[in-house]
Amino acid sequence: MTKGIGSIPNINDLQPEMDIPMSKMHGSVAPKERINIKYVPATGDQQAEVELPLKLLVTGDFLGRGDTSSLEERRPVRIDKDSFNAVLAEAEVGLQMAVPSTLCADRDNDLNVHLHFRSINDFGPDAIARQVPELNKLLQLREALVALKGPMGNVPAFRKHLQSLLSDEVTRQRLAQELDLVLDATNTVTDA
Repeated sequence: MTKGIGSIPNINDLQPEMDIPMSKMHGSVAPKERINIKYVPATGDQQAEVELPLKLLVTGDFLGRGDTSSLEERRPVRIDKDSFNAVLAEAEVGLQMAVPSTLCADRDNDLNVHLHFRSINDFGPDAIARQVPELNKLLQLREALVALKGPMGNVPAFRKHLQSLLSDEVTRQRLAQELDLVLDATNTVTDA
């Protein structure tokens, strides 16, 4: 096979089935939203449509920290569905910000949040909540309460023992300290 201009095949080397666009050859129909780039070489009386793949190069400072190396030394990073997590982990993407605290009675204080993203799953609500210590405590408490609804919560002896622990003020205070919680004067649980 002889090469034409660049990496585009020579029109004389094209097989007869190349008159059909690649999307039709493989039995798929390209959606209208997709960008289709077609090359129609004009070489004599033979004409064929060659569908070219769409390739994008996006440049920018996506890490938020300047790169001192020259442009010639930098290498492009290939990102696709299979390499996204590895590229994200290598980039060490993170976010630091202060958000208004809505977890305690004193809402004037801001909550400092430090998030790290190592995979696509780190963008989910549960993963983000687990990275904020105050929210993580609440999630752990929620999981413990859900566990009480499970098989252990249905055992009468366990429920009776739990009720006796919660009815004793000294034991309840010790339990609250172990859970890093403080009981206020109204016996409601608040975050420490």
